[in-house]
Amino acid sequence: MNPVLFKKFKFFKGAEILPKKDYKPAAPPKEEKTTIWQRVFENPFVLIFVFVAILSSLISYLPLKSLPVLKEGEIAPKDIIAPAELTIEDRDTTEKRKAEAEEAILPVYVFDPNVFLNTEEKIRQFFAMGREWRQSPGSPKKLEELQKMLIDKFGLEVNPEELQALARADFSSALEDILVSLLGKISNQGIILSKNLFIHREAERGFTLLHGPENERTARVSEILDIREAKELMAVEMARLDLSARNKALLTSLSDLFLAPNVSFNKVETEIRSKQSRDAVEPVFYTIKKGKVIIRKGDEVNAEALKQVRIINRNLRTKSSWLKNFIGTFLLFGLIFVALWFYFKSVLRIPTALKKFAVMGITFTLGLLAYKLSAFLAGDISEHLTFPLLGDQEIFYFAFPLQFGVLLFAFLTTNHIALVCAVLNGLLAGYFLNANFYVGIYSLIGGLAAIYGIKYYRRQMRTSTLRAGLFVVAPVNVFVLITFYLIREKMGGIDFLAVEIVMGLLGGMLSAALAFILLPVYETTFNFLTQTKLLELTNSDLPIFRQLALEAPGSYHHSLLVSSLAEKAAEEIKLDAMLVKAGALYHDIGKIKMPEYFIENTIKTPDIHKDLTPSMSTLVIINHVKEGAELAKRLKLPKKVSDIIEQHHGNSLVRYFYQKAREKYGPEIEKLGEENYRYPGPSPQSKEAALIMLADSVEAASRSLRNPTQDSLKRVITDIFNNYLQDGQLDDCDFSLKELRTIASSFLSVLYSIYHPRVEYPGFDFENIPEKKNKRANKVNDRNPQSTT
Repeated sequence: MNPVLFKKFKFFKGAEILPKKDYKPAAPPKEEKTTIWQRVFENPFVLIFVFVAILSSLISYLPLKSLPVLKEGEIAPKDIIAPAELTIEDRDTTEKRKAEAEEAILPVYVFDPNVFLNTEEKIRQFFAMGREWRQSPGSPKKLEELQKMLIDKFGLEVNPEELQALARADFSSALEDILVSLLGKISNQGIILSKNLFIHREAERGFTLLHGPENERTARVSEILDIREAKELMAVEMARLDLSARNKALLTSLSDLFLAPNVSFNKVETEIRSKQSRDAVEPVFYTIKKGKVIIRKGDEVNAEALKQVRIINRNLRTKSSWLKNFIGTFLLFGLIFVALWFYFKSVLRIPTALKKFAVMGITFTLGLLAYKLSAFLAGDISEHLTFPLLGDQEIFYFAFPLQFGVLLFAFLTTNHIALVCAVLNGLLAGYFLNANFYVGIYSLIGGLAAIYGIKYYRRQMRTSTLRAGLFVVAPVNVFVLITFYLIREKMGGIDFLAVEIVMGLLGGMLSAALAFILLPVYETTFNFLTQTKLLELTNSDLPIFRQLALEAPGSYHHSLLVSSLAEKAAEEIKLDAMLVKAGALYHDIGKIKMPEYFIENTIKTPDIHKDLTPSMSTLVIINHVKEGAELAKRLKLPKKVSDIIEQHHGNSLVRYFYQKAREKYGPEIEKLGEENYRYPGPSPQSKEAALIMLADSVEAASRSLRNPTQDSLKRVITDIFNNYLQDGQLDDCDFSLKELRTIASSFLSVLYSIYHPRVEYPGFDFENIPEKKNKRANKVNDRNPQSTT
């Protein structure tokens, strides 16, 4: 459908926008007097003070009195009782366990395979040099030169006799290979310089032998050799060889030269392992239960009891005073709430901002009370359960209903307000639960999941809170907990993760259940108009609609058409279509009281106003707004709907009867005043109310057309819009010209689809009506273009 071309929307020409009529508007309704307490609590900074004071009081703790310190040997004049449950580190036991763990680390020795490789290379070079020397031209000083060369290159002092024997054997490669093989076999067992160097109780405990970065084993002293034992073993191995005695003696002598230790003590690695083992020992804590009698009345004070008293007092002194803690918490949350108020003030109108700010403060207070109750139950349960994984109270934190407030705000308000709630709720939860960073992140991400869950399941049904909590928040909680398990350093096993996952699922379910329970309370107490409430209000089976359909069928049908027009246009300009639909259906409920005075409900007596004066007829017509507002109060309709009922005519002129009055009274009408023929108002204060005003008048005026063509419908829409613009009825609703064009185009599309021509019915001649009857019908149906309503 092409956009409508409005010929008269030349808004800046005087001929198009006529000056407003000079009339005295009706006196505005008197504002209800408010009490001093109402004015006080409507001040945002008073609310900030109240909320911050309550939250700070709930978070801060009361100081505990120190225990009296007696002297050893005195008789206790009264029972000395632990004032609170305290978890205290047993430093002596902790230090003892650290020392034991350090002592349990075996000394670390390193097996160096490069030692034998170097020895083998040295032997090969030794024999190669000897063969080279053997093949060189003879000289009487040759042997001495070879001996000197061996000393210079290898640092080996070989006896001349041994060199002579090797020379006679031509430095045999067979001897070379036998020597390398035997040395490799012995070196592979590990050789230390002397077993007298084992001074770390290796003989009793053994030691750790490293063969590489990832290859280590625990070895006994008897499993390795020192140099002396290696030489003895070499002699034994040499004796087993099938060699001449001279060659055996020669190889034995050479082996003594080439044997080298390949196992050495690694002091650095030993110290590192000892420190790691010491640091891995967790501090030993013991718990003194609240109410435990440390010293009984009449007992003699002993050293152990005095030690416990001093430890308790030391722990109590480490905690700051209540006043100091309260002031710090008050300043922190005061700053947060002041920033929150200025944010609300910048994005919302002041009344709406004040309402949502107050509701958020109440929600945080309820949330903190829920967290305190949950913490109390968690502490009690963890004390009495024997299951070891549930003995830690912190594991229950993930089962707290941390996201119920965000679920409520996501359902009741907009996403950006719910986002603020999610961020602040994460800060509050993390701060309250011992400044737990992981709980704060867990709560924040769960809150974001809650916002998305409500958006995904939509706000049409309250069960969306349940589904969002069960099917979005709970799985996201599990994902976050698995992530924490992977990134945290000190964690339990997979059974610990399984327990945390169960707690995360429970937290999502509890948040959903609590939000679902509180949702109707919030809607009723704080007058939130939700999509669910609007769906309930637009149910055609409601008694008010059945009554309207029976007693004022024309008005009921008119309301249905107005709702169709307005709802479609609301969707086009991004208004709340459900609110517009509800307002359109209820806007004329005041006509139930005297339906026969409205033309759409008259059948037998179409001219019931002929016996009334124009002023009286006007009074009857405009009275349906007042009757509708009173009926809305009795039906307890939401304020936004009742405002639409009051504003759907604004303070516009009842033109039909005003024209009749001018015809009847002539110039005297100026004395009577135009204001007597106007609705009481006010003019529409919202776009929804103004949209229903336009739809109401356009639908009523379109019925007056004998032949509703597209052009005639355009003229009706244009004239109605111009009339209200010139009369100032749209001044307070902030409609833009673009929005008015979109609305007009939407109206034209819907109306034309209702009134467009149909195909003829074969065999019927609906137009062949007797002339007399036709004239009578025309008289009845030819309604005045200006609606009386």
